[in-house]
Amino acid sequence: MNATLKLGEHFIFDLSDCNPEILKDSERAYSLFSRAVKESGLTVVDEGFYKFSPHGFTCFLLLAESHASLHAWPEYGYCAIDLFTCAIGKDMTPLLMRIKSAFEADDFSMRKLDREASIETKLPVAI
Repeated sequence: MNATLKLGEHFIFDLSDCNPEILKDSERAYSLFSRAVKESGLTVVDEGFYKFSPHGFTCFLLLAESHASLHAWPEYGYCAIDLFTCAIGKDMTPLLMRIKSAFEADDFSMRKLDREASIETKLPVAI
């Protein structure tokens, strides 16, 4: 018999109409994102940052609980954020709203996906 085991939650968070001055300052934007994640109680174990030319950047935070990433398009005032965590049941809404506020986004959308594995279970044998 197969069962489904929930192993994580994946939040897909799109921010639109962000303050373009914040997004154009990629180091500042990266710092705002990193600080929000760290202060949420998630455990950052590594991080990376890449700045594109003439503008835009991607950054990631490798978490003990999984990962958080941000991809920014300053010319469109847009950020795409992924937060995947195995801290199942931890309310990520305050973190996501803090990021929205930090980037002064006027609009956002959020989707949450359960990350699940199909596992085989063994039923007790009746004698």
